[in-house]
Amino acid sequence: MTVVLFKLFRFIIHQTENLVLKTCFLFVFLLLTSLPSFSQKLFSGIVIDSASFEELPGVVVHVKHSERWTITSTTGHFRILANQQDTLTFTMLGYHDMELPLFFEEDVMLLRISEQVRILDEVTIRATRLYPNEILNRTKVAPKKMSGLDGFAAPFDYFSRLEKEKRKLARIVEENNRTQTYVQVITDPVVKEIIMKAYDLRELTYYEYLSVFNQRHPAISYSNDPEEIMEALHAFFLSATSKK
Repeated sequence: MTVVLFKLFRFIIHQTENLVLKTCFLFVFLLLTSLPSFSQKLFSGIVIDSASFEELPGVVVHVKHSERWTITSTTGHFRILANQQDTLTFTMLGYHDMELPLFFEEDVMLLRISEQVRILDEVTIRATRLYPNEILNRTKVAPKKMSGLDGFAAPFDYFSRLEKEKRKLARIVEENNRTQTYVQVITDPVVKEIIMKAYDLRELTYYEYLSVFNQRHPAISYSNDPEEIMEALHAFFLSATSKK
């Protein structure tokens, strides 16, 4: 492709005396030959449930308008080749479809998709306690990676594929560690029962409100205080249900 463009460019230059036209042709040639250098890039990430923050396996990740696709692993991870100007689609049975333009995205992502909850039968809810009994420490150790100072001493190692993967994984582990208290609170079935009974909600409505809560109050997901999280949940559900 580049050889053909070069021959065509050389022919046009020889046939053209106008300096402005030659400059324009040169610009077009450089633009066309530079496109392959940034055409495809390896994007990776994790897909999680927008309400429970749990990793989702089996999500189909597809590059829109192409035949490139993959499926998330048992831990919700995916890797796919795409152009920076492409759009990724995420589809899974029981969840709303999601589209993500890659133009402003980094090469590692954390995606939240919301569940389509369907209730078949009425459920009787009994709440036995107000807050979870115990918050377990589920902190995970991030993989050891080179520091920025190490990068000056060994730049080739710092920018190697292995070190890049370590830095990506470390960011994901750190994010999971920061949100572990919040995830334990909102995934506790007792908390769901408390909220549903207190505000007379069906399960479908509960999950819809919880998704909205996560979008409007992202800062609370980093709280280490279960009492603060529960208070924020109660305040939100009280406000949301009073407007119905």
